Amino acid sequence: MHLRKAMRLADAGSHAEAEVEFARAITLATAPGTEAWRAVSDAQAAHLMRGEARFSRGEPREEDFSRVIALAGTQPSSKGLPVGDGNDYKFLAFLDRALAKTQRADLGGARSDLTSALGAIPEYSQQRLQWLRAQINNPSKSSGAWLEYLEQKGNKDGYYYLVRGQHKMLQRDYSAAIADFTESMERSYDVALSLQHRGACKLFLGDQSGAQADFKQANELRQNPGMIFFFRAVLRQLDGDYEGAVADYVEAIRLDPKPLKGPPGRRSAISTIYSYHNDWFVAGLSKLQLGDAEPNLGTAHFNMALCYERLGRIREAKEELQQILRKQANFARAEHRLAQLNGNAIKPHP
Repeated sequence: MHLRKAMRLADAGSHAEAEVEFARAITLATAPGTEAWRAVSDAQAAHLMRGEARFSRGEPREEDFSRVIALAGTQPSSKGLPVGDGNDYKFLAFLDRALAKTQRADLGGARSDLTSALGAIPEYSQQRLQWLRAQINNPSKSSGAWLEYLEQKGNKDGYYYLVRGQHKMLQRDYSAAIADFTESMERSYDVALSLQHRGACKLFLGDQSGAQADFKQANELRQNPGMIFFFRAVLRQLDGDYEGAVADYVEAIRLDPKPLKGPPGRRSAISTIYSYHNDWFVAGLSKLQLGDAEPNLGTAHFNMALCYERLGRIREAKEELQQILRKQANFARAEHRLAQLNGNAIKPHP
């Protein structure tokens, strides 16, 4: 209750009242008698949101974000396992703290926190696997009626094959389900979801390596870590680590750092770095000269070309610029930079 009220007050610009409610939420979360797992989760949420509220009004303080990270894994759950470790709050806290560090030009610290954020991305495949096992073990669960309706419609699109794959999986016909999930992906319907289902079927058939490959690809699509690689590359480039920046840009290009379509929920780790942090990140870099801080494939190629220039690898710089122009002929900056390099093949342009 206090946390929701604090968020409403913060959004309304009532900062002093919001601070009081955030403090009350933190006190309540850690009160004696509170279940350990809930205490950690609620305290993390309150610290994270208070830190974000302070940041949004121009106070890039790090203590709240550091507290979220410190709380991770500090209390045992009812099963004796640590809680809070690797969850959305920890992931977001690393991102928030990295952005706070850019505001005071602590690029090394920000880069380190982005690296930690990559390691703390929530793992959704295992959660999905547990859910699928529960569905399979539930004899009353059936998708037969819906599948029959889709077959009557006669539109065998990607969604149809996803539903048919789910139906076959519930019947424990895992090999046939794998074929349907693959067909659904080939028709470009929710590739990440089909990968997660296909990975589960492979695991049930004993194909551990195949399952993990599908889970990894599904998480990359869901979580969009390409954006974090992109921003870490920007920090490395600003810090003069051009080799490291190139490596990160290559990974960002492989994963495609574009934002996901549609508005994310506030607690969605998937798109948070773009929807809630991109403006802060760009503001933190506003006084530092760079190619571009907008996360997309064209920018990644352009920035990588600038890194190759700095390394004296002019041929590779030209190749990156040419690759942009093959896909985006109206990219004026790339065209201009390529013209400069073609007119000065020996000494790279600063």
